[in-house]
Amino acid sequence: MKKYIINSFMLFCCLLCPFLPGTVQAESGQNAMALLPFTVNSGKDMSYLREGLRQMLSSRLSAEAGVSVLAREKVDSALKTAGKDLSNEKSAAFARKVGAGYVLSGSVTALGGGMSFDAKVYSAKEKKSQTFYATASTEAEVMDAIDKLSWDIAADVFGRQRPAKYRANAVQAAAPVNPYETAHPDRSYIKSGGFSGVSSKWLDGGQRFVKTRNISLSLEAMAVGDVDGDGQLDVVMADRQTVKVFHLNNNRLNEFASTSLLPRYKIHAVNTADLNNDGKSEIYISAADTIVAGSRGVAWDGEKLVSLFDEARYFIRPMMVPSLGVTLVGQKKGVDSKLIDGPIFTLIRNGDTLVTDEVIPIPQGLNVFNIAFADLEGNGDWKVVVVDQFSRIRVLETSGKILWKSQDRYGATRRYVGGENTAKTPTSQNYSEMPDGTAGDAFEKIWIHSRIVVKDLDQDGIDDIILNKNKETATNVVRDMQTFPSGTVMGMKWNGLGLEEIWQTKRIDGYVVDYELESGHTDSAGEKDRLFVGVVTQGGFLDMISGDDSTLLIYPFVPKKD
Repeated sequence: MKKYIINSFMLFCCLLCPFLPGTVQAESGQNAMALLPFTVNSGKDMSYLREGLRQMLSSRLSAEAGVSVLAREKVDSALKTAGKDLSNEKSAAFARKVGAGYVLSGSVTALGGGMSFDAKVYSAKEKKSQTFYATASTEAEVMDAIDKLSWDIAADVFGRQRPAKYRANAVQAAAPVNPYETAHPDRSYIKSGGFSGVSSKWLDGGQRFVKTRNISLSLEAMAVGDVDGDGQLDVVMADRQTVKVFHLNNNRLNEFASTSLLPRYKIHAVNTADLNNDGKSEIYISAADTIVAGSRGVAWDGEKLVSLFDEARYFIRPMMVPSLGVTLVGQKKGVDSKLIDGPIFTLIRNGDTLVTDEVIPIPQGLNVFNIAFADLEGNGDWKVVVVDQFSRIRVLETSGKILWKSQDRYGATRRYVGGENTAKTPTSQNYSEMPDGTAGDAFEKIWIHSRIVVKDLDQDGIDDIILNKNKETATNVVRDMQTFPSGTVMGMKWNGLGLEEIWQTKRIDGYVVDYELESGHTDSAGEKDRLFVGVVTQGGFLDMISGDDSTLLIYPFVPKKD
């Protein structure tokens, strides 16, 4: 019955709200607010929150900030023609249309037994937006989270004085990290069953994860690294054409840089690595149109992101290569039906271009995104871990001999390269650089799976493998129609015969897009490993004003002590 408590609790609050004092329906005016229905991101039906939250915030902002709220009917009528994404420009037009000085929109995300609330207030006078965020890890904290959200808006937008419990110092003292926390990932410790090489050291820490605020972005790829060289971890998030970089301050995301690719290219992978050893992680963006790669590298120059190379005709990523360490590798366009094919090269920069260096000795038929080297037995004998185009894991010798193949599917995403080119005319001056293909060529779709993370998490000298498993709504026969309503991330270890799952996160409601493991930064107390998981949250079909929202989950891990 516990899983129904928060639903019942919120439903009671929503039914109560229309009778609360302080809700004022205003006429048009400079100080009037248009309060939009919230987007609800949840794996189950919680549509009642849409109006309930609007009622609660209307009541609180009227009482706490003296805000006059426009009639709901007037706002909803105007929303029918406003479109799905209220950018600042569209918010300004919407405010003029309804005669409001402010426009408040937002979303609520139910995840892992708790809730997070994201809000944006656009000021017509200031011509800019402010974002606000509050979280509740249990049903008992929901009302307090809504109170905090409304007081933050009242204070920062309307200059009202917060009560003592909602002031910054009080909040930090009570909760030094993001309070949106829930139970640790389920851990199912493997039994050796007579197999050799299975460690007895298990993850002892990481009892709770934290969630950042929602970002209005349809996530295609993500990475983490110290982009600006300040010793603090930064988060890189990309949609189809734009890469945004965020400072991660106390588990809060604050954007400080961005860069965009030409409209013809679609991003399918983003990675970070400090390959020039200057203390700052470069960002390596692998992108392509339907017939050729157009990848890019950027770095922070102290004020902005600057290009290291543009429209490189390689599919790229930094990768750990035995005897070489982490190095930039790439693959060219195929000569037949495959857009990615042939040998994988190490790449070096020659001015603002990339050139091939040497071929990496791996089996043929693999692509640069579906492989990783791992020492699965702790003896220095490197194996190649592969996720094939059917989302099955394969473990290979470097000679190509197959040691094991999984029955379950892992690493599935919506990302792919190839397919038929719908643009029949050149789209850039560099189109002449494509002698192997012409507009209209069709290439086999190659699916870009989630990254294969290799890390000795339990410090036993044997590499662990981390991969995701997205729940599929259709079979691979109709893969183009697949959606992923939920997923998990799991750790695996070689038991002598195959990779076996040893822990996994609880179900994550939403599409698990990408993830990365990082450690050793000054913002990670105790040198913990932290698993960062990028998720596209779920919205309902009634959502009128929002596109995809994405968020970041952070799982801390601490090795068990003997």
